[in-house]
Amino acid sequence: MVELIKYTVKCVNKGKPFKMPNWTVEKHEQALAKLGADQKKNNWDNAKADNEFKYYVIHETMLEIDPDCTMEDLKDFLRHPQTLIELFNAVFNAGRENIYYVNFPKGRKTQSNKK
Repeated sequence: MVELIKYTVKCVNKGKPFKMPNWTVEKHEQALAKLGADQKKNNWDNAKADNEFKYYVIHETMLEIDPDCTMEDLKDFLRHPQTLIELFNAVFNAGRENIYYVNFPKGRKTQSNKK
């Protein structure tokens, strides 16, 4: 059995390790709804909303782990681009299943190796 990776974010769960909950269509829709409401309230243009999207995705999952986690604390933690990218990818890909089917018979020649 493969053990799930545990993550630590200093402003979530009092800095204690946690397993990343699966990202779902429902959570995605909730994050988009919150983003849309804030875009309207703050009169953001689409470029600003697109930039904010990643924070809303991360925040939606972090709230599941720690309901006291604030967007401001997360943004402060995510100041480095690599930290932001890594956490976004961890959240967004949590629970993802592969959809690829590989069925290539052994010994069969491909276009590149036919001579």
